Amino acid sequence: QLVQVDTGSSDRPSLVPFRVCTERSATCPCREVLASAMAEVQFRFRCDTVPGDRVLVVGGDASIGDWDPSKSKVELKTDAGSYPVWSGSGSFKGEFEYKFVVLNGGNAKWEVAIPNRKLSVSCGIKVEADWDKGPAKETALNGAASAPSPTPAPAPGGAPASAPAPAAPPAPKPAGPPAAVLPAARVGPGSAITLRIAEEDGKRKSWRNKLDLSRTLLEGGEVNSLNELACLQAYLTWVASGQIKCEEDGGHHRPCAHADASRKISALLWQFAARGDAERFIARRIFPSLPSFADQFTCAVPMTRIRDIAHRNDIPQDLKNDIKHNLQNKLHRCADPGDMVTCHNLIEKCRKANCYPESFMREFEIFYKELKEFFNAGGLDEQAQQLAASDSSIRGAVDTFVHLKQSGGNPSGQLHALSDLRALVAPRAEGEQTYLLMDLELEKYSFVLLSQLANELENGQGSGDWWQRLLSILAVALRQSELAGIAPEECAAVAREAAAAAKDTGDASKAPFVFLRLAAAADRALRICFALTQQLEGAYTNVPALGAALNIDGHAVSVFVEAEMRTSILFQVSKFVQLVTQQAKRAANLPLWTAISAGATCGRVMRLSALSEAWTKTLPAEGAIVLCDEAGGDEELPALVRGVVVGRDLPVLSHLALRARQLGAVFGCTSERRLFEGLASGAKDGAAVRLTVDASGDVRMEGVADSELTALSGSDAAAKAKSSGKTKAQVGELSLKETKVMPVIDLADSPQTAGSKAASSGKLESIAKAAGFMAPQGFAVPFGVMTKAVSGKDVDDAVAALQKALDDKSDKLESLALAARAAVEKCKVPKEVVDDLIKGLPAGTDRVAVRSSANSEDLEGVSGAGLHDSVLGVDCKDPAALEKAVLQVWSSMFTLRAVQSRHAAGMPLFKGIAMGVLVQPMVSLEGNVFAFIGFSKHVVDNDAGSVYLEVCIGLGETLASANEPGTPYRLIVQKAAPHAVKIVSLASFSYGLQDAAGGPAMKRVDYSQERLSTDQAFLEKFAREVADVAVKVEQQYGAPMDMEGVVLERGGSREIHLVQARPIVEG
Repeated sequence: QLVQVDTGSSDRPSLVPFRVCTERSATCPCREVLASAMAEVQFRFRCDTVPGDRVLVVGGDASIGDWDPSKSKVELKTDAGSYPVWSGSGSFKGEFEYKFVVLNGGNAKWEVAIPNRKLSVSCGIKVEADWDKGPAKETALNGAASAPSPTPAPAPGGAPASAPAPAAPPAPKPAGPPAAVLPAARVGPGSAITLRIAEEDGKRKSWRNKLDLSRTLLEGGEVNSLNELACLQAYLTWVASGQIKCEEDGGHHRPCAHADASRKISALLWQFAARGDAERFIARRIFPSLPSFADQFTCAVPMTRIRDIAHRNDIPQDLKNDIKHNLQNKLHRCADPGDMVTCHNLIEKCRKANCYPESFMREFEIFYKELKEFFNAGGLDEQAQQLAASDSSIRGAVDTFVHLKQSGGNPSGQLHALSDLRALVAPRAEGEQTYLLMDLELEKYSFVLLSQLANELENGQGSGDWWQRLLSILAVALRQSELAGIAPEECAAVAREAAAAAKDTGDASKAPFVFLRLAAAADRALRICFALTQQLEGAYTNVPALGAALNIDGHAVSVFVEAEMRTSILFQVSKFVQLVTQQAKRAANLPLWTAISAGATCGRVMRLSALSEAWTKTLPAEGAIVLCDEAGGDEELPALVRGVVVGRDLPVLSHLALRARQLGAVFGCTSERRLFEGLASGAKDGAAVRLTVDASGDVRMEGVADSELTALSGSDAAAKAKSSGKTKAQVGELSLKETKVMPVIDLADSPQTAGSKAASSGKLESIAKAAGFMAPQGFAVPFGVMTKAVSGKDVDDAVAALQKALDDKSDKLESLALAARAAVEKCKVPKEVVDDLIKGLPAGTDRVAVRSSANSEDLEGVSGAGLHDSVLGVDCKDPAALEKAVLQVWSSMFTLRAVQSRHAAGMPLFKGIAMGVLVQPMVSLEGNVFAFIGFSKHVVDNDAGSVYLEVCIGLGETLASANEPGTPYRLIVQKAAPHAVKIVSLASFSYGLQDAAGGPAMKRVDYSQERLSTDQAFLEKFAREVADVAVKVEQQYGAPMDMEGVVLERGGSREIHLVQARPIVEG
């Protein structure tokens, strides 16, 4: 609440916030603002950590270190029963800002995705929060809920927004793709901001006060999400367009007050724009609704020309009075956009009269331009010419563009001239408002030109000339998004690849390879468009409610939302990209769908956002056909999921794909959003359907009668049960007698000692030279070491709690799995084991890969691929780092997907399960690195006569996990001479996981510079050499094999390294 108090200072507000308890009696001490009393604050904080981490509350109060983590006195604690929730308390008074910090040694990890948290303490409070998510839930300790404290504007590196914080360093950037192509701000419900704006607008009649409201909302952190920013955009747009009326409020404020508010709002919007693409898009839409803050408008007495005009003696008195009272005085006491209309009507009246002195009209016309500049109402040509008059460096580009525009030049020529001009203007947009407004006008006009060009390209599709025109226009369209700062690096990368491929479209000898290149580039471009569209769809959801609260016409609100969604440059880009996709796939004879697991099955439709949600839903007894937008690659499929269709492409040899085939689930996917939506739109949740996925790349879904569904489902289930021959998978043999580190080459025939993966690695090492590949000289930590080390009450209690959750189908399964991992990671690896690993590794080894080798994976009928952790880039000279990695692998027995997988397969949770650890030297990856997964049998087509390969730039996690959206190089190589290679697709992943000194890091891929994408002969030779190794490994093992490895190109030579191989598991 806000109460009136005597603050004792004239420059401090007399309204201060305080909380009121539920008693609400006149004598309750909670009704007083306590200036000196301390109150208890209890913190409950949810955060995933690793052993050795400490969790602290750090912020702008002495008890929490004054932003120095080392001085904070409020440390939170957890245990096996409550992890990952950390709890603690402290005593505070008044208001302060804070964040939660994870401390490990001297390294502090700050919350970075949200602004500083803010707390106002006048009585006891319980604060509940999640890592990097806001706002916190605050509850009075007597049980009364209270609203979250306001969140201030974001500040760099976790420091307070209004005070220096020398101890809070800039927050480290998270690993992975740069934030510029990822959503960075939460998309909140927005109901609070809707009510706040509507309530305040009723009180704030003047334009100045409405601008000041916007500044207040941004500065106070009340606009802190994408949804809230979209509401602010709508509000300021409606104010600027006159749909929200501005009135005089009795004050007297010259236009410099409006200009000052605009300057402050603009600075805050640029901070917001730095968060991500959608934030930048919406912020750029707000700028034109703000007045100019150029120097001539921020001076103490701006726009004096109108005063001189109103006091001229060479015009009639009635005109002088009209100008003075309706324009001059109004502007100088309470300006608003309506003054632009007044001025326009006055000058039009004077123009039509055509009887006033030339000098008067000249001055009035000059003032009219000044006023349009203040209200940002000038047109594109006018703005361009004004800017060129003051900046000779852009004059030539302006003259060329304006000439083409005014003379009706062809849209393509205008677009190229516009792009050249924008290249000069856009770099200065963030620092200079006039350049920003010019850039925005150019962007708007480029949308018009692109729309005209899209219509022109409907004719003559597929010809060489058509391809040249299309790709040229696409490159310039992508350049417009790049200049706007929307996914700039991605747009530039796609434009380079499209330009590189364009020169070969007319060469018949380069087909179909060039069209495979274009299909891959188009897939990447569509992801840029879809990512922004998806964010904006969520951002504008509360605008209709805001419009209703402000009494804006419902149709006008709908038009506003629709326009914001469909007038972005990327909307136009998507039209050109879809043309590329359709024609390139047709020319290359590519399927529109990818068959992950071919077949036909029946079930009831379930429409989900993500495949992982299937575990949280009650699945129909007849089986589910899941249609989902996203799949992360680490999911385990529930037994009742009979079929899956995903609205993005996935690697055919990913862990998820492998498990789908193992379970016999029919599975198809596509990067064609319209294709996916078309399939999904025809099926209602719960409808009985038959899903068919052909190996050739066709996906169909048709309705069936409920009776037919039951019969088909029953016969299908019976067939599966009969073919499996058993209901439970058998874990591998287990020998615990070995308790010392062993070379894997000695375990080639002993999977019972350290697992099938370790044994297979030993066999690979023994056959490597004869088969023409290289294998690391690895060592294994046997099962016997783990079973002794991973024990004790904490482990027993955590496993028992997890088992109960499995039996009860509890929704706490994930948190209890994390608790079990934490309990394992508190154990100790025997010192002699760590010492033996360090001593045994080959001389010169700096870094190792520490991998799982459980007795519940790589078995006949059970792959278990991707269930457990691998830790790459471990410093093998650091005993602590090596021990930590081994503990992480041991604890990965309890990843959620591993727990679910064993449960689904009928395996025990822990009893009889053991984890060996495989430690292998990492190859020095200097040079060009390509990871591959190879199947020595084409499992989708069930063709034993061919090898199926998937390849990506960089390390193999991109392929195995399927977390990275995009397509790999897909290659089919015939085993029989002449070993023909079929190129199914070229890679479109935006990033490759590259080896780096500090651990693997994501790096953007430029396919225009990658020989696998530019040189067909090179790619085919590469495929044959890898396939040859796959065939030799199959011969050595006597069975079709699933292999993972890397190809290293350096110094003109090629090395093929295999890191693991296992029998292919088929359903």
